[in-house]
Amino acid sequence: MGGTFDPIHNGHLGIAQSVAEQLDFDRVLFIPTGNPNFKQDRKVTPGPARAHMVKLAIKGHEHFELDTCEVDRAGITYTADTLKELTERFPGAELYFIMGADSAATLVHWRRAEQVADLCHIVVVQRPGQSMEFVRAALESSPIAFSVRYVDVPQVDVSSTDIRERVRRGDTIEDMLPRAVAEYIENNGLYKE
Repeated sequence: MGGTFDPIHNGHLGIAQSVAEQLDFDRVLFIPTGNPNFKQDRKVTPGPARAHMVKLAIKGHEHFELDTCEVDRAGITYTADTLKELTERFPGAELYFIMGADSAATLVHWRRAEQVADLCHIVVVQRPGQSMEFVRAALESSPIAFSVRYVDVPQVDVSSTDIRERVRRGDTIEDMLPRAVAEYIENNGLYKE
């Protein structure tokens, strides 16, 4: 499960737990993006801080692991590179890439999307305000043969953008993410500017 995780929140954790249970996954790797190609025009919290928040959030979840391959990799981060690295590290593993409908709708335009399709199955989950029909149409009309699973997960209307805005305004975020992550944000003065 890749993402900017700026910050990771209860929605991310709920999606991962639900998908892992429904598809009987051995483990879910949380892979914070390093230098994401699609956010070059935005300010993103440094990768090590986002990775640390993920580590705090998944502590105690038996089948969740942090993987910092993208944070550790120099240059712009591309999913195809990450999947290639994972296939080399875990030979024979069947890889699934969990993503929200919003990301899945753009998948056909990703750099080396054909390689992504060759290296993993795609798991698409509903996100509040996103149309699954639009995603299905986009992926099914693509010349790229993606292997796609659509999984229903509990809907949690929380976003990292909303959390950052709440912190800027001084509003509470305690019910939106694990306590340890909220404390880390507070202790490090994240999202205040």
